This record gives sequence, structure tokens and C-alpha cells, in this order.
Amino acid sequence: MTDTQTQSKQLISGKKVTEIVGIGRTKLNLLVKANQFPQPIRFSQNFIRWDLEEVNAWIEEQKEKRVTQ
Repeated sequence: MTDTQTQSKQLISGKKVTEIVGIGRTKLNLLVKANQFPQPIRFSQNFIRWDLEEVNAWIEEQKEKRVTQ
């Protein structure tokens, strides 16, 4: 398995999501609540992670929308 394949299977924290996407935590929560961003995986009340592959796919979708608008 290559590094890219391994990385795409990672679960990442909300802090890491905000760093990757470049938005604040409040905006992230609003997008999740509005079903406009991948839903997190909740392991417990305080342990929440996002699938890095889904986050990257969301970014690609945003790029496509930019080109077609």
C-alpha cells in the first residue's frame, strides 16, 4: 500500500479538517448540520473524526463547481 493509499484511509480530527479546508470550526459545524459537508463519525460524545478521503472528495466537488459556474 502506498503512502497516498494509507493517508486516504485516515480518520482526522475537526481541527485537522479546518486546517485542510481553511475554514473555522463554527463554519464546519454549520456545513455539517446543513448536510453540505461530509458527516463525521462519532465514536463517543467527545471523540469525533472525519474520513480524510471524504473530505478530499468534498474539496474536489467544490473545485468542479467553481469551474462549471
